[in-house]
Amino acid sequence: MNRISRTFAAAACAIGLAWATTAAAAPVQVNIGIVTAPSFVHTLSAQKFKEVLDKELPGKYEVIIHHSGALGSETQVLQQLQLGTVQMCVCTTGPVEAFVPEIKAIEMPFLFSSYEQTDKVLDGPIGQDLLARFGKAGLVGMHFLDNGFRNLTNSKHAVKEPEDVKGLKIRTMESPTHLAIWRGIGANPTPMAWPITTQLQQGVLDGQENPISVIAAAKLSEVGQKYLTLTRHVYSALVFVGSKPFFDKLPAADQKAFMDAAAQASAYGRAQVRDNEAKELAALQTAGVQVVTDPDVVAFRARTQPVYASLKGDTKTIVDKILASEK
Repeated sequence: MNRISRTFAAAACAIGLAWATTAAAAPVQVNIGIVTAPSFVHTLSAQKFKEVLDKELPGKYEVIIHHSGALGSETQVLQQLQLGTVQMCVCTTGPVEAFVPEIKAIEMPFLFSSYEQTDKVLDGPIGQDLLARFGKAGLVGMHFLDNGFRNLTNSKHAVKEPEDVKGLKIRTMESPTHLAIWRGIGANPTPMAWPITTQLQQGVLDGQENPISVIAAAKLSEVGQKYLTLTRHVYSALVFVGSKPFFDKLPAADQKAFMDAAAQASAYGRAQVRDNEAKELAALQTAGVQVVTDPDVVAFRARTQPVYASLKGDTKTIVDKILASEK
């Protein structure tokens, strides 16, 4: 090999090494699927996760937040997590029931009485046990955060007792437990992926049930939802969920960083929901929403007792532990 050839060969090697080094240093994409818009706590919490992870592992991961259902419904996103084509999501626990059946334990009607109790349960051994069960579904349960207590809205009339709900077409999450709750109360429940703005505008649905934070952020008062009843019938947790195929490939130190970031983002999300709830409710009233603050909760609870009667196995055991935690 002559001198010129050696020079070109050396240059080629240098270029190749530089390219390889650059390629090796390229950040790993972490796609987070969310069905709600940027103003919702789901996305706000994901943004906080990104901020914390970027600080802990600078330049190593590129967190991309896909909001507003860009990657599909929550059920579809969870399926993509199983495949490893999406790396994370922030979702409500209702649709998780199809993947982790025991999660229905925390979806029981009138089970929780306060945020203090939900924190005690979900941050304690019961919550950790539930998160550990995600693994058998090809998922990683990372941390619980808040969506808030769910309440009923509708476009027809004020609701004070179960009889007022009879026949109303109410959107529910894609969850057998939520369908059973509203059938028991007497509504005509319709499982449907979020968003549902068009269906409410067109009268396909009479109403829906969601926490105050969601009702306010979605501006449901502008699509005919003029009546709000503070039923607080189900505590609606959110959960950071990871893809097990993705997490299993991460170094142990990075796995810990992801979990720590999810914990910090969850605390941030809880504060967003709780600190703004009263203000959001007042804004809804100012917008003309009629609010029933004192529904007949005893009557609503009585209508939902068959949901408890259907419990069995591990799910029943978990519910019994939660009930005991309040004593």
